[in-house]
Amino acid sequence: MSKGLIFSKALLIRAYCSTACIILFSLNIITSYAQKNNDTSLDKNILIINSYTESSLWSNEFITPIYNTFLSQNNQVYISTEHMNMLLTQNETDFNVYKNSLFQKYTDYHPDLIILLGNSAWVLLKDDIEKKWPGIPVILCAEKDFIGNREAYLKKINIPGKDKVPLKNYRGNIPLTILYHPVYLEKTVSLMERMIPQIHTLLFLSDMRCISAINRHELSEIIRTNHPQIKVEYLTAGEITVDSLINRLKNANSQTGVLFYSWERREKEMGNIILTSNISGLLGNYSKAPILTLYNKAEDINGLIGGYFWDKENLSKKFINLVKEKLNGKIERNTQFVYWGVPSPSINYIDLINAGLSPESCPSDTIFYMKPPTFWQQNKISIILVTLIISSLILYIIWLKRINDERKKQISLMRNYRSLFENMPILYLKEKLLFDNTGQITDFQFVEINPIFEKHFQTKNNFIGKKGSEINYDNFKELISLYNLTIKNKKELTFQYYFAPSDKHLTVIISRSKQDGFIDVFCVDNTELSKAQQMLRSVNHKLSMALDVANIVPWKWDIEKGQILCDVNKPVELSHEITPLNEDKLSVPDYEYFAKICKTDRERVKESYKKLIQGDVAKIKEEYRVIVKQDNKTHYEWVEAQAAVDKKDKAGKALSLVGSSLVITKRKKMEEDLIKAKEKAEESNRLKSAFLANMSHEIRTPLNAIVGFSGILATTHDDENKEEYINIIESNNTLLLQLINDILDISKIEAGTLEFKTSDTNIDHLFQELESTIQIHNQNENVTISYKREMPDCLVNIEKNRLTQIITNLINNAIKFTEKGCITFGYHLKDTDFLYFYVTDTGCGIPEDKLDSIFGRFVKLNAFAQGTGLGLSICQTIVEHLGGQIGVTSKENVGSTFWFTLPYKPVDKLPDRKSIPYKVKKAEKEKLKILIAEDNESNYKLFYSILRNNYEIIHAWDGEEAVELFKKHSPHLILMDINMPKMNGYESAEKIKEIAPAIPIIAVTAYAYADDEQNILNSGFDAYTSKPINAQKLNTQIIDLLKNRLIFI
Repeated sequence: MSKGLIFSKALLIRAYCSTACIILFSLNIITSYAQKNNDTSLDKNILIINSYTESSLWSNEFITPIYNTFLSQNNQVYISTEHMNMLLTQNETDFNVYKNSLFQKYTDYHPDLIILLGNSAWVLLKDDIEKKWPGIPVILCAEKDFIGNREAYLKKINIPGKDKVPLKNYRGNIPLTILYHPVYLEKTVSLMERMIPQIHTLLFLSDMRCISAINRHELSEIIRTNHPQIKVEYLTAGEITVDSLINRLKNANSQTGVLFYSWERREKEMGNIILTSNISGLLGNYSKAPILTLYNKAEDINGLIGGYFWDKENLSKKFINLVKEKLNGKIERNTQFVYWGVPSPSINYIDLINAGLSPESCPSDTIFYMKPPTFWQQNKISIILVTLIISSLILYIIWLKRINDERKKQISLMRNYRSLFENMPILYLKEKLLFDNTGQITDFQFVEINPIFEKHFQTKNNFIGKKGSEINYDNFKELISLYNLTIKNKKELTFQYYFAPSDKHLTVIISRSKQDGFIDVFCVDNTELSKAQQMLRSVNHKLSMALDVANIVPWKWDIEKGQILCDVNKPVELSHEITPLNEDKLSVPDYEYFAKICKTDRERVKESYKKLIQGDVAKIKEEYRVIVKQDNKTHYEWVEAQAAVDKKDKAGKALSLVGSSLVITKRKKMEEDLIKAKEKAEESNRLKSAFLANMSHEIRTPLNAIVGFSGILATTHDDENKEEYINIIESNNTLLLQLINDILDISKIEAGTLEFKTSDTNIDHLFQELESTIQIHNQNENVTISYKREMPDCLVNIEKNRLTQIITNLINNAIKFTEKGCITFGYHLKDTDFLYFYVTDTGCGIPEDKLDSIFGRFVKLNAFAQGTGLGLSICQTIVEHLGGQIGVTSKENVGSTFWFTLPYKPVDKLPDRKSIPYKVKKAEKEKLKILIAEDNESNYKLFYSILRNNYEIIHAWDGEEAVELFKKHSPHLILMDINMPKMNGYESAEKIKEIAPAIPIIAVTAYAYADDEQNILNSGFDAYTSKPINAQKLNTQIIDLLKNRLIFI
């Protein structure tokens, strides 16, 4: 043993006698924890064949992660490891002995994955592996991306360029994955030259292996090509002793750098050949020169400063992922080449400082290990705390200063306010309000008045401290009412007041004071203005009446400005406008005025005005047609205009004209209009009589039953008769409501205001819901109603409400005329552009001569059948508006098929509907509370009568009160009228939902259009009921909503 050298040795006995040395070397195999007599029944087997010793730094970068991963995770993976110890193999004979022992040992072993560490294992064993384990995936961890002949690896010599074969050129039957993990010689030498700028000599420590020989050759080429100023000394294990190595390291000067690769050597101990290695931990104790390494030893303090290599954790993670891919069956039949690129330099900070080198000399992307924390990292919390304390102190000082400044401002403002109060030209009173036990204002007390008030009325001593009731007020009660109204509505009130003793007109403004229980009163003296306005109104009224009686529009034409101004009424061309006009609209440019005159008359009129302006005539009178636009339509009006010169300049040229216009259209077309009016009146009377007759009949029919049986019901004591009368009244109520809804739809159709809002809809789901609803309401057991599914999951953009209205009308018609049999409805695609909808029944059918008139208004083929006769007409209008067609095919005593088409606009998917999650709460059934927000007393009494037996009722008169009562009583359900004062139902529901998103709210409205329900549901309401109220339906809705949210105890 050499003096001073402490290092670990892996002792492997090779022979019991000199002739058996080679055989025993081949049996130097370390079997892993997982090997169990080569049992091929294990789930997964991994065989690792290492070209070098078990203590090889490069090999352990791959072996260690495999054991740590698969053994620690209790995976059913069993690992076997074999070390070739290539430094002990001298020739083919030695290798054949090792190879035979290896394959004899694994005769019955079937690996799932083979991992070869080092190019030597691949070159020497690939042919045998291909024969022994064909098709087994192999991962080759290669130091070089090429291989040479077998002789180079056995004799441990460099591979000449002509003998180099790229690994990726392999085309054998082995599923080969090449993991290229080289050492970075060029990068490391450049790093050393950067860190040691004065370097002159490089000591390269390596051994007698083939890979070391290749690296020595590559290093010499790198130095010769890129760093010719550096001299390289090759210190090779086996050529020099450890003592010589130590002496050389001790004698290194400041211009020397050491690059450690490996140090494996053959030694004899007790007559046996052994391999020694891992002296890397001792080099730093003897070397005076900085030592860089080609393997990852930077994480420990050992004198090796670092170099270019992947950190162990990153390398292990990538390698293990590759192994797992192969074990899971991801096998590439072609050769797969894996290369992770060049890592960043890794440096041990402490070893760097101990070597006398500066961290500034390292590249910017360097990874430092063992680096001590900075001053900020050590004292971060203390620095933050001190900063916060100082900042808080500064903020506190600033806050105190602002308080002081604000106080000074307040004092200054109070002084200014006092000055304003005493000098402002407005009368001011501050009064304290006196309330009774109910919170109503009953009196007030004068607190403060300003000097201007004393000037107009009496001195301060006559008011301050006195009550309003103590002063002789003629309108004291009216004033108290105004004060109550101001406090209740929280708004200012303004009114005019006439004070007779002094003949003063005052504008009085009543405002709530910022001080609770007080009110501010301001009075402005506008006596002169009021009198002038009264005189002006009187004059204008007289003039307006005179002009209205004469139907004359006066105007003035400012010729210089080119503006025509109508003095009182609207200009002729705007005489049919309904909306009021401001002063700007009463003035129009003259070119616009003349542009509205018919082209045929325009030149004649211009010529007449030209003569008047030039003074050729003193007065003109012309009749012409004016273009008038009304309701986006254009027509002519006849106008008679008279004009004269109003003002002239010194030269006698007219500066302005005055005149009047009179619409004479009726006079010009009197006879024609009378004839047309007569014809239209006769036609209108006929249509009106027919419509009113139909409406009178249709409305009076159910109304007669409702009124008649309501009267009888009051005098009937028989419960059975009462029930029958009630059913008749409810049936006619339904018919009357349907008639009103149909009339409303007809009115919207006539007015062109029927709304159509398309949405993305699943028609199949919609028709299934319709089927369920209609089957429930079907009272005829002899008729079956079914939906025929021909096109499931039909997602389209369509007017859902109108489609539902059409289908429901057609099905209801079919029910009326089908006594037995079936009613079928459905849809399918027609010509790829339209959806074909149909309702087929087995009813009485329609006579052929009636088919053309079936879609007319008030057409009823069976006068005894219940209905309005408007449904089919409405359906036709809706279908045609949506771009479709409607029709019917029928045969008497067989049945009818009503059909219609709508454009087919498919969509990919329906929009997601957000639902508000809510928790189910417990509640006592006898203590359920319902808040009713209804401003109409009669409607509230109706709700109260329906619900009082089952619930505790809370009443709110408006939306604001509803919010306050909800906060106070926390009801379990709310009935919310949509149209209420102060705050409507939408606003009130929104505020309540902000407080309790899960509270069920039912909207109550008198709106009766098809799209109103969807608008209400989209506004956050949970359900919807329309007026008139159906008590049974309302109770059902309430019970359903409460069951979903409450558990009754």
